[in-house]
Amino acid sequence: MSQPQAEASAPQAEGAPVAQPDGAPVAAAAVRPLAGRWAGIAARYAPAGAAAVVMAVLGVWGLARDSAMGNDEVATRWAALLSLHELAHLLNTVDAVHGLYYFFMHGWMAVGTSPAVMRIPSVIAMVAAVAMTAILARRLTGSGWAALFAGLVMALTPTISYYAQTARSYAFVLACVLGSTLALLHALDAEIAGAPGRRIARWWMAYGALVTLGGYLNEMSLLVLAAHAVTVLLARYRPQVLRHWAAAAVSATVLALPLLAISVREHAAISWIPRPGLTALRILFQDYFGATMVVALLLLACAIVAVLPAGRWWRVGGVSLPSVAAPLLVLPAGLLIGESLIAHPLYVDRYVLYGEAGAALLAGAGMYRIGQWLSGAVRRRVLLWAPGVVVCVCALVLQIAPQQRVRTPQSRSYDFGTASRYVGARARAGDGVLFFPNFYRKARLGYPADFARISDFAMATSPVQAGDFRGTDKPPQVTDQLMLGRQRIWVIGHVPSARLKTPAVRAESIWLQTHFTLIGQRRFRGMTVTLWQRDAP
Repeated sequence: MSQPQAEASAPQAEGAPVAQPDGAPVAAAAVRPLAGRWAGIAARYAPAGAAAVVMAVLGVWGLARDSAMGNDEVATRWAALLSLHELAHLLNTVDAVHGLYYFFMHGWMAVGTSPAVMRIPSVIAMVAAVAMTAILARRLTGSGWAALFAGLVMALTPTISYYAQTARSYAFVLACVLGSTLALLHALDAEIAGAPGRRIARWWMAYGALVTLGGYLNEMSLLVLAAHAVTVLLARYRPQVLRHWAAAAVSATVLALPLLAISVREHAAISWIPRPGLTALRILFQDYFGATMVVALLLLACAIVAVLPAGRWWRVGGVSLPSVAAPLLVLPAGLLIGESLIAHPLYVDRYVLYGEAGAALLAGAGMYRIGQWLSGAVRRRVLLWAPGVVVCVCALVLQIAPQQRVRTPQSRSYDFGTASRYVGARARAGDGVLFFPNFYRKARLGYPADFARISDFAMATSPVQAGDFRGTDKPPQVTDQLMLGRQRIWVIGHVPSARLKTPAVRAESIWLQTHFTLIGQRRFRGMTVTLWQRDAP
């Protein structure tokens, strides 16, 4: 062996310079900390990244949904395409609670107006929410495995995919709630560490700003303050910390008061909400833990495990995963359900969708805790992560069918898209259309091209003029006479019948059945389309 080869093959002493390709020496001791730092960063954020990738894949899978839109998405598309003046008129009349989201989507529509493009912001927001769930789990447990499992539980829940693929504000609300929870933990850490007052103030300001933003996206997100109050109280920090949190919470609530005041004025817009019963509780349980009862019960068991081994966590003080996740899971939904039982009903499961984050955090931590028990009992390190992997695989496999369903037009309460295309493909110039009742005019708002050859002859005031999604109709006696000038009339909504409850619709139904013959009928999700031919004089 030549001398240069021998020198190259000889091991270097610890701390000796390492030659770079350009000949510049770098200390090996400096290389190792650099590599270790990058490895630490990768280990810290890899679970959140992996869960976010899974959510992104699920988010883009079937995103177009055959271009079908349900009730809420039609409202989003139509409102976002209005001029700013028209949008302001709409919000001053109805739906102010979604005003901030509509303004955002008004700008987003420059990217594209198709249903798939409309849903992209919700997908991005949900990916961020899943990542923050994993970050929270790691921060509260110190375990990358618990973080990965929590993020995967959330990403694999079909309800999360449902709202990730819905052009509505609920994914944004979930991201804001988790962002505010992270900011709360940073603020509490800064308080305990004795950080400079300016740094502490910045974290509390960030917390208040995120709570306010969530409130303007949906006022029901302000219920997260009840969960955060319990978290702060259970931490048992010095009174100054509680005062700082209270100041931030009150400031956020005060800033959201203008929206709350407008919402009270527009209270009639939510008169359709029923009082919650046992069915509503079952739906909420499966929203949070899983679409199939087997998966839901399995994840519930894991969530219980996350609390049981630390049965004294509420007495010890400090912030823990149970003290953050359990109030988030229980309190917002519980308060809204309680209010809806004793006062005017306001509870809808999607309004408290963010409670799912509490379920995912507890379930993920429970899986890791079970792994700790098993690996400690038999001293096999593989058992540390194997239980969580098995549960996550079960959550994936046993929920494939529900995951597929949420990507079909039939998964929404109303399938305006398929119904509108059916009419548009068979319509003739001069046809008329009636909406029984005018709620179903949203078909025309969402798919105007399919009604280009059809006359909405019963409409007296357009939705743009009325500042709502329905407009106003002409009196039945006027509409009845106008019917006689049409050879064919499409009816979208309920099948014309003398038994319909709305007086105007009932009167028009009788006239239609008297002077027209039913020649076609097709049932769609949430509505029926019928075609009527004018009888010979």
